[in-house]
Amino acid sequence: MNSRQVLEIFARVRGDAAVMVSSGASGGILADIDHRDPVIYNAGMPYTSAACLGVALARPDVRVVAIEGDGAILMALSTLVTVGRYLPKNLVVLVVNNRTYRTTGGGELETATAGRADVAGFARAAGIPRVETVDAPEECEQAMRRAMTEDGPWVVVCNVDSTLVRPSGRAGPPPRDRTELAMDFSRHLREVRPAPPGAGLPKLQGLTRLPEMVGPGEPAGRAIYGALKAAGINFLVYLPESVLYPVMTLAEFDPDMPAVCCTREDEGIAIANGAAYVGYLPAFVCEGTGVGMSALILAAAIVRRAPLLILSSHPRLLGIRQDHDDIACMTNEPILNALNIPCAVLNHLADAGLVIRASARSAEVLKSPVGVAIPPHLMDETE
Repeated sequence: MNSRQVLEIFARVRGDAAVMVSSGASGGILADIDHRDPVIYNAGMPYTSAACLGVALARPDVRVVAIEGDGAILMALSTLVTVGRYLPKNLVVLVVNNRTYRTTGGGELETATAGRADVAGFARAAGIPRVETVDAPEECEQAMRRAMTEDGPWVVVCNVDSTLVRPSGRAGPPPRDRTELAMDFSRHLREVRPAPPGAGLPKLQGLTRLPEMVGPGEPAGRAIYGALKAAGINFLVYLPESVLYPVMTLAEFDPDMPAVCCTREDEGIAIANGAAYVGYLPAFVCEGTGVGMSALILAAAIVRRAPLLILSSHPRLLGIRQDHDDIACMTNEPILNALNIPCAVLNHLADAGLVIRASARSAEVLKSPVGVAIPPHLMDETE
């Protein structure tokens, strides 16, 4: 079985699923076989599954498929953990496993799946209940038909030979770049196939009872979180950290706010991007060091016109409260500035409503990430 056979099988059973394809030859081959919207090709390593997770959580009425190579999924193992946490029934991760970094050269350099790494085993260990490994076209078709019709999430690992299969060049996608593909993907899911009337996104974990929050940071956390909701933020992704922890806790226990706790920050931004594609206005909340990890996915968000509000601790000035805060200050604003992402610093708690509202509006208008940096000292304020 080769990779083209796998993609031909997928095209036969795809139905009306939304699809993102990671880096490598698979995107061009699928376009060759059957180009149909909504699809994003070259969605990027290691963010394809994470973005599809965001789409799947935000649109539970749509089957969403991430097509990954083995090299790409090995980079995205943290996303499988998050999938196993939230278990979206409508998500399928299809792994084309040829055990080599084939499209980058001659295929002599092997991935870890050529040795002892077991993607299917890892997916099971991450808590994903529907995992299949297939070695022949008949097995592949049977597994994919189940994945496209039965509740998941699914991970289907298709073991293929290492033959390099290239697009024929006879067909392929229309001449659209990454920006146009992403805009068409978003337009399709927002206008051609909008969410059913009255469809809302249920609370992802059912946590509805907020524990008593006392101590430093509680009044500021309530003010900032209230400003986020007033600004229209309706999907929040976070990775816990000490400064903005009260904001994250309020989101997690708010029955009206879809809140996703990610495994690493760049994955979280990709999840938020997925929600943005289908019409949500997401926020991502993290420490400034997380912005330092995320330049690649932030650049992708700019190119793909994904509005996103980034709330991160530790601006460059007034950000150091403890000796280890220096790294957060060195990475947060400088990374955003290097990517020409607008970033406001919230210097006074009294300005939270204005700064967050205006920044969220800028993200909507620019269709781009916009940052708000929070100094640690601000969380000590009470009004």
